Amino acid sequence: MTLSVPKTLIDALLQSFTGALRSPDGTAAPVALLWTDADGQWRPLIPTLTKAIPELYALGSFAPEERQGPVIWLRCIVERSLPDGSPAADVVPILYLPNVSRQDLRAGGDCAANLRPLIELQYRGAVWHQRNGRDWTVDAFLTSEDGVGLDIARDNRTRDSMLRALALLAPEPLAGLRGRRLEADDFDRLAIGDPVRDLLSWMSDKDGFEGRCDPNRWATFKDICWREFSFDPDEDGTQGAADALLHGGGKWDDVWRRFCDAPRLYTGVSAVLRQARPRDLLGLADHSRRPGLNEEQEDRLRNELEATVSLPHAQACDKVEKLDNEHKERRGWVWAQLGESPYAVALEPLGRLAKAAKTTLGGATAEAIAADYASHGWYCDRAAMEALCRLKQGAENSLVTKVVRALYEPWLDRSARRFQELMSAPGVDPHKLTLAVAAERDTCVLFADGLRFDVGATLQERLEAQGLRVRISHRIAPIPTVTATAKPVASPGHGSCSGKADAEDFTPIITSTNQAANASRLRDAMARAGVEILDQDQSKMAASGEGGGWTESGKLDALGHSLDALLVRQIDPEIDALLDRISGLLNAGWSKVRVVTDHGWLLLPGGLPKVELSPHLVATKWSRCAAVKGGSAPSIPTYPWFWNPVLRIASPAGIGAFVANSEYAHGGISLQECVIPELIVERGEEAVTATIAEISWRGMRCRVAVKSKAVGLRVDLRLNWKQPASSIVASDKEVGSNGEASLAVSDDKHEGAAASVVVTDASGRVLDSKPTTVGEDA
Repeated sequence: MTLSVPKTLIDALLQSFTGALRSPDGTAAPVALLWTDADGQWRPLIPTLTKAIPELYALGSFAPEERQGPVIWLRCIVERSLPDGSPAADVVPILYLPNVSRQDLRAGGDCAANLRPLIELQYRGAVWHQRNGRDWTVDAFLTSEDGVGLDIARDNRTRDSMLRALALLAPEPLAGLRGRRLEADDFDRLAIGDPVRDLLSWMSDKDGFEGRCDPNRWATFKDICWREFSFDPDEDGTQGAADALLHGGGKWDDVWRRFCDAPRLYTGVSAVLRQARPRDLLGLADHSRRPGLNEEQEDRLRNELEATVSLPHAQACDKVEKLDNEHKERRGWVWAQLGESPYAVALEPLGRLAKAAKTTLGGATAEAIAADYASHGWYCDRAAMEALCRLKQGAENSLVTKVVRALYEPWLDRSARRFQELMSAPGVDPHKLTLAVAAERDTCVLFADGLRFDVGATLQERLEAQGLRVRISHRIAPIPTVTATAKPVASPGHGSCSGKADAEDFTPIITSTNQAANASRLRDAMARAGVEILDQDQSKMAASGEGGGWTESGKLDALGHSLDALLVRQIDPEIDALLDRISGLLNAGWSKVRVVTDHGWLLLPGGLPKVELSPHLVATKWSRCAAVKGGSAPSIPTYPWFWNPVLRIASPAGIGAFVANSEYAHGGISLQECVIPELIVERGEEAVTATIAEISWRGMRCRVAVKSKAVGLRVDLRLNWKQPASSIVASDKEVGSNGEASLAVSDDKHEGAAASVVVTDASGRVLDSKPTTVGEDA
């Protein structure tokens, strides 16, 4: 998933927490995220974070109103065994553990007795840590590209100033801190005073702010308010500040901009602004500052959407498009950031869905309508999936789901019936529409189970965003569109397979052995044909490259069958996993990665329409397909089985299903199930590769051996492998003709520090990096 650049430290932490909680392998979602902090460096930030992150809980003395308590209380939070204070069922709690390291929890029986109830949460949950497995320190997170990516001086004075200013740094816009070396004075300035920040803090929590002020500080605050903002906190109160902020002008516009940058830090401002007294609504320059207006428009929009569900399809589409145009401005208001505009936010994908669902896919042949779908029809599917995953569970989600079904179901059914009509037209042989996958020299075939076309197109966009060259095309899946029938066709082992006398399990056989062509036998057949078979964690280049390679990644289909409509929340993590896998294969030397799949799927919240089929007419009945018995003649449309056209497969008309309440299904005849993507992925330019073969130390001198055919490579030693400014050697060194370079660390203070050896090309691009410890034994 492409990540936005975080605006504040809190945004960066939230982004990092979200990444740590992803579970793309299809396993159960983590029950908790453990945040270990061996030295308690992050503790000053926790009061601020608890305002911005309602699912954050801290280990400490029992203070439930501050979301803090001992270990047993934290376990109760995770297990939802407390009547009050536990997070919602679909929210993963984040447990902050000051003065506890990850190594403490991993020590098992040697772990302190009071911490032992947390040990098993490492395995049912996730742990927030660096890529090297170490706890995130403040310094590491602020300087790492996986965190904030700031350039911070390494001296002790700067480090101490940074830690002192941590709580003040949290809401600061990061844009003003990037692009320069930050030193102690930069952090000290944060502690001197920030009138705008103090004013917002007072407006958000008047009693709390005043309680923290001694008489001198309160007098200073009042004086600044009068000089800078022309109001008196004692006489005018928060009501006067809200009135001034609503109308703006002068420095009050700076206050509004700061609030919009980090509204979750000042949640009380929303309540204060609701009490503001506009002098003249018609003369108000910026209506976006009125939370009450936003609330009124959300209520009106909810009523409009509820009425839309019962409209005829064409009218419903027109209505949603109109609503989107009316409310799209509110998606840019600050109230959307605070979650107070859920329906306006949901309208963005709903508007795209409504526009796409009005379009009828064209084409006089099955090939033509498939091409039309692959060209633009899939946009409708993507908009529906994005609308379904935009909101968390609740009343808003329920209403949006109903609107999606009202817009999406008629279009799905209409498109499927037209495609079925063309697939059943006289003279059409579905077998001839299907092309099998062949092996190719220096090309690794990556099989991604259930990669529907809209998901494949999104994968293409994200690969191209990484600078890779991608070509996408489409194939027609074999009938029925189930893994047993279709996976052999998607593999270079298809030539070893053939049909059999029955289609009860929809599986062909390995011709030479008469055994079912399951996954392991297919891999054996490919290996015998010279294809390099790679496990999911392997990326090695084939020894000869003649037969290419084969590997598998992704669990979209397995997740769909277990999660039904909730699959929409796992699509992004699955795409991320495929991105990583493809990059790894290309980095290993494969010239191309060919991404293939077996079938797509239908997904409709609330279930596909139920279709009756008498059991005595079929030998096997799955959700969207059935194997017809002998000469039976069901009223359901039938099609030839790909592996033995004499045998017939029954498939319901439109998007019907033989099994009730099926929200996720495949096996039938529809564009979503049959039109599948194929991607050819290559590097965007001729690759220069290099591998660090060996790192050895003698004292503070490091010798590096590099394997590469390129010339002009350089070696550096950095505290952060992505930041040239974090180099701890006088200068980087060119790799000699013997493939080696020697680096000397002149400052003894770095001895024992974690660093990275990096190899760069002439442009400075990092080709390889490996962690090391400065001065470690050879």
